[in-house]
Amino acid sequence: MAGENEHAQDEVQEPVAVPAATVPEDDESEDLAAPADLDVPALSRRKLFAGAGIAAAVVAGGGLAAWLTTRRTPGSGPVHRALKIGFGGGVCEAPLFAALHTGIFEKHGLQVEVVKTGADEIKDAVGAGKLDAAPGIFFSWLKPIEQGIDAKLAAGLHEGCLRIIVPPDSSIKSIAELRNKTIGVAAIGDSAMSFFSVDLLDAGINPSQDVEWRVFPGDQLGDALARGEIAAVAGSDPNALLPTLRGKARELTNNATGANRQLYCCATAVNGRLLREDPDTARALVTAWAEGSRWVGANLARTAAIEAEHKYVAAEQPVIESILQTYGYNPSAARLKTEITPGIEKFAKTGYLDRKTEARVLADKVYVDLGLTW
Repeated sequence: MAGENEHAQDEVQEPVAVPAATVPEDDESEDLAAPADLDVPALSRRKLFAGAGIAAAVVAGGGLAAWLTTRRTPGSGPVHRALKIGFGGGVCEAPLFAALHTGIFEKHGLQVEVVKTGADEIKDAVGAGKLDAAPGIFFSWLKPIEQGIDAKLAAGLHEGCLRIIVPPDSSIKSIAELRNKTIGVAAIGDSAMSFFSVDLLDAGINPSQDVEWRVFPGDQLGDALARGEIAAVAGSDPNALLPTLRGKARELTNNATGANRQLYCCATAVNGRLLREDPDTARALVTAWAEGSRWVGANLARTAAIEAEHKYVAAEQPVIESILQTYGYNPSAARLKTEITPGIEKFAKTGYLDRKTEARVLADKVYVDLGLTW
């Protein structure tokens, strides 16, 4: 776990603010107006949480419904708020980077800073308000929110960034053949483990009993697979795709196929306090983030250049672009809302949620309606 050996009294290193950028036209031939390279610091769980607990979710009197009649239109005026958004280093976080470097956030009145954060820390950081928001698959946020993490999901961003891979010569040909096998993941409960647990469930496999999940650093999962320490890898891009591109693995499935392909792999998770105290800013943030997703879909090469140039992703630009081409960029708040309750009902069958949890009750804790109709 990152930061375990650091002293508790160390101060949290502040991320570097990103200068304003001009919003370019959606034209592949135009040069991208982007600021200089970022020196993005990492958050340490020890630094963030030593001597402190995680704040429980609190619902303000009257809820968000009363705010809907008074909110501003995103982009219609300044929102005087600086925000910190976490990221883990995945190709799929492209909408965040695009909105940052093309000036979309700025257009919506937002000053955004990005903070590199470990997969096992990011949810705690958002819940505690150390980060204002982060991207992530909604399945992986269900348990933390059930347990009191102060965060909600507001919109889906895109589909298609999670994969299961096996060695090229593996006899495993389907999800059903992973029974009693060891699957490598970057963190227990991460996006890939959460999503593919539902696929395993569809194949008649109890993901909490019939497979073994083993944790490796994300960039070492391919090596662990090659050494035979695990039978398969469930991961996000680029770690899940690079071994395949290098001929060292074969893709078994991904989250753009199968019975659960309609579910978003990435959504916007927003700190609860921000939602309660400043819903205008939260709405502007989610709107801009979705605009970033649409921009990515129309500008794949330029997006790959952003991720490679600023070293957000540990891969070369051509590889990043080839991965981006496999995603679907159809952000939607309304569609995510319709997926939350049935998604919880299905995810509950994995055994990861409390047996007493009611899907509709948890759905109200998980999803925030910001009045976004797209």
